[in-house]
Amino acid sequence: MHSWAKRAAGYFTTSEGNPWLILLAGMVSIIFVWAHVNQILTFFWPSGLFKIVHVGGTVVVLMLAAAAMARRLPSRVIHLLLALVTAAIIGYVFAEYRALTRQRSFLPNDTDMVVALVFLGLALYASMREWGWVVSAIAVVGLLYGYFGPSMPEGLLYHGGLNLKRLIGYTSIPYFHGLLGGLSELSAGTIFPFMLFAAALQATGCVSFIMQLAYRIGGRTRAGPAQIAIISSGFMGMVSGSSVANVASTGALTIPLMKKVGFKPEFAGAVESVASTAGQITPPVMGLAAFLIVGMTGIPYGEIVLAAVFPALIFYVYLMFAVHLRAVRFNLDATAQVELTREFESPEPVWLACLKHLHFFIATAYLVIILIVVNMPGRAALQATAILAVLYILREMALSWRGIAAIASNTLRLVCSIAYDGALRGAQVAVVVAVIGVLVDILAVTGFSQKLSFFMLELAGGNLALLLVVAAFACLAFGLGLPTSAAYILVALLGAPALVELGVPLIAAHMFVFFFANISAITPPVAICCLVAAKIAQASFFRTSFIAVRLGLPGFILPFMFVIHPEILGVDANILTTAFAALLALIGVITLNVILEGYLLRPLSMVERVLLLPAAFGLLYPSLWASFFGISLLGLVTVRQWLQRPAMA
Repeated sequence: MHSWAKRAAGYFTTSEGNPWLILLAGMVSIIFVWAHVNQILTFFWPSGLFKIVHVGGTVVVLMLAAAAMARRLPSRVIHLLLALVTAAIIGYVFAEYRALTRQRSFLPNDTDMVVALVFLGLALYASMREWGWVVSAIAVVGLLYGYFGPSMPEGLLYHGGLNLKRLIGYTSIPYFHGLLGGLSELSAGTIFPFMLFAAALQATGCVSFIMQLAYRIGGRTRAGPAQIAIISSGFMGMVSGSSVANVASTGALTIPLMKKVGFKPEFAGAVESVASTAGQITPPVMGLAAFLIVGMTGIPYGEIVLAAVFPALIFYVYLMFAVHLRAVRFNLDATAQVELTREFESPEPVWLACLKHLHFFIATAYLVIILIVVNMPGRAALQATAILAVLYILREMALSWRGIAAIASNTLRLVCSIAYDGALRGAQVAVVVAVIGVLVDILAVTGFSQKLSFFMLELAGGNLALLLVVAAFACLAFGLGLPTSAAYILVALLGAPALVELGVPLIAAHMFVFFFANISAITPPVAICCLVAAKIAQASFFRTSFIAVRLGLPGFILPFMFVIHPEILGVDANILTTAFAALLALIGVITLNVILEGYLLRPLSMVERVLLLPAAFGLLYPSLWASFFGISLLGLVTVRQWLQRPAMA
């Protein structure tokens, strides 16, 4: 029987663990996924019940997965018990839902309080297991602030306070805020389906195809593995909700290859960190944050995606130029070491590889078109997942027919794998969004969010430039150590309103804080992406993070340009104006990289560096005369270097 369980568990995952518990976790994952699919397509449950299924189910799935992978019996038993307790809480809310929403919505009884408190503890523990202590600690600090508000000094931090019963009620039931608030509704109806889509991409071989495609595009250049890292991380980051997960998955392959080509370990780790972070700003999905921006602002999805196109292009072209310049400067040539990247090479012609992965192109194209035209992200993601899976199965039937039994077995394996992997991915994102929702609702109900906006405006004295600097530092500080989704939610709540108050367009304000929320993942002292990359590269963490800051330069400069140069986002501008502004910005940030690298066509002299500095700022300044001045200086230095090249030979 044990061998049977092991074979059955293999349908869900290849990881080692207790086969019976893997099987149980897999079955629960299928039910969990079915509940989401059914609700998104039919709206079967009221909102409150769907949210408890989503957040409660998230904790159950995570606890069962932890139990299945636990090596010691006590840990296995504890996580099983926690899963059972969470399931009981879901059952309690279902049984008492009518009473909670109609009779006890403002007068919860003692049982409601105990259930809410236990549920909060379970969610905090699940978040801590998946993301570390930072997110859970921030939520706890928010709760303490809600209770001890009257003890705070007069001014920004002071508020009237929430009594214990009301405070606990705001965490989940009976108010259906906090863990069960609007952010969890967004997570359940929009983010979770995209996690299923990401799992389907993995299960149907699309991720391997993306790596091969990245090799074909950039693998035969001088900076080969570095370009592969940038391109593949861009593709993966579009649908991944976590830049850290992106570093861990693609970085495990690309960082060692970059080191073998000759890049220093710190530089290799920094390249992967920045590329994975940039994936979160890449349309059409933007690491799921596009849907959070829709939820926070009400701006149509299509408008947000179009606004992000040119900033993402600037970021990636800059990064690809930066790694190429580094390869040229240190005379590194990956094309002379083809055997290093041979694992990404495919003997098939490009057209045949694309034809074999037609399911990827059809499903992705369908997803993008439906998102822009219909603007129903959750349903579009589910439909794209179904298209991807069905076309993949048809492809397998056409290319390798091995009988009905084999096809049925492989189809079952595919469905189980997508359900298990998708449920885990979705649960990992959902738990952090739910926990950060506790803080968001507490800050809203105490009035802190509004007061912080007024405080920032007062601190800046009505000066927009000073406010941008204050907001940038605030966004970086609030985003440190947080996953992308949580970081954006928090900084959008605390930073964007002040910018809008001073007349910054709504989309520019949210893109400003969104970029800084993302870039906080590579900003010291926390720099969580760099921490993971440095471990893979066996490099110094701080050196890796400081190099990442330099490579991620557009992430620090572009947000300011969104405000002073809003045509880059397409605000009140046609496509030609937007493209021209983006081109000038790209040349500007590339010029800054040349200065920092100390190399253009040959090593820069001090005079050339001095000349390039005003050139860079002239290109970034919103003025045609300044841009013309900048291009002239850049052209002068380039011609000077070109003419002096023979003398250097």
